[in-house]
Amino acid sequence: MLQSILLRGLPPRDILPDVVRAWQSAGLDVAECLQRATTITNEWIYTPGNQDVRERFTPRLISERTVPVAHRDLYEVIDPQPQALKVIRRLLEWIGSCDSASQRGGARPAFKTSDGLPIFPDEEKWWLTDVQQRKKPDDVQQQADEDGPVSECDDKKDDTEDEDPSSEEGDENTAGASGYKAARAQWAGASERSN
Repeated sequence: MLQSILLRGLPPRDILPDVVRAWQSAGLDVAECLQRATTITNEWIYTPGNQDVRERFTPRLISERTVPVAHRDLYEVIDPQPQALKVIRRLLEWIGSCDSASQRGGARPAFKTSDGLPIFPDEEKWWLTDVQQRKKPDDVQQQADEDGPVSECDDKKDDTEDEDPSSEEGDENTAGASGYKAARAQWAGASERSN
């Protein structure tokens, strides 16, 4: 039986009224407790009032945020990736059966569940979070590169045969190459003399 639970930040939405009653019965200032709870992640703004306690919170507007914050229920906080948890449990069960077989001197069991199902399902993307599983709008589907988001100039690439794009076409500028060769020969000669 669960006797106590430690939560940080804003209490889950479904148990918030119970938490408020517990704070009140403990003689705590509920408004101050809720205000302090929002400072943990700084994603919410608490506005005191007479409305339902769950309606006193508004998401803080952060321009860099791409995923809206959600005031989640307790089961969503405790088990944010239920599909991944199922797979991890199957894997741990298989590891346990391998350990038991090893201790008995038996053969390692097949990499399947006790029901004969695959441990890692082929058709599911169980490892993705709910954010990663969201469908992206068509206009966001284009991938960005290391320089930032895709722009119109990224589509226009000129093919060039010239190894030195800064030189003018038809310009037989060989001074750079011959200057390099001369400096290299001079450096090599100085190196040999110093040895």
